Amino acid sequence: MLAYLAHFGGEGSHQGNMSLLAPLALIGVVVCVGAIMVPLLGLAVSGAQGLVRAWRARRRRLRAAANAEMRARTMMSELCPHGWRATITMVSGADGERGVGGRNRVALDWTELEDDSGRPAVMRRVWAPTIGEALDAMVADRRTDETLEQIEHGAVADGALWPDA
Repeated sequence: MLAYLAHFGGEGSHQGNMSLLAPLALIGVVVCVGAIMVPLLGLAVSGAQGLVRAWRARRRRLRAAANAEMRARTMMSELCPHGWRATITMVSGADGERGVGGRNRVALDWTELEDDSGRPAVMRRVWAPTIGEALDAMVADRRTDETLEQIEHGAVADGALWPDA
């Protein structure tokens, strides 16, 4: 379009010497600005994508931790009909207990209550590298106890004598 106007002029344009230098300079400036802005825009977009990914990952981790806790609470409520209590303790390397490879560990002390009075029937401690794994270990520990109790009750029903029965 600029070439057309430069050659033939336009309505209301004055006839005379027209220079193509100004339009070419404008095109050069636009190209230079584009050459600078495209990489900067690429950096900005990739940085924003990284922030969004980090935000989503953090949300996923928090949601997974909340789901692990709710799952453990539900399972323990089913496995301990008279109630239960748990205490989570984070143990760092400075406190003496060190995990595998020197990592910090989580100690989870859980207690199954004997009846509605709140007397403890079983008290245990499980260790794990993370809180989620400690909760899973607590549920697995209680499931193992329940399985052993079923085996003991079955053996006693069959006439076997157990030392604690």
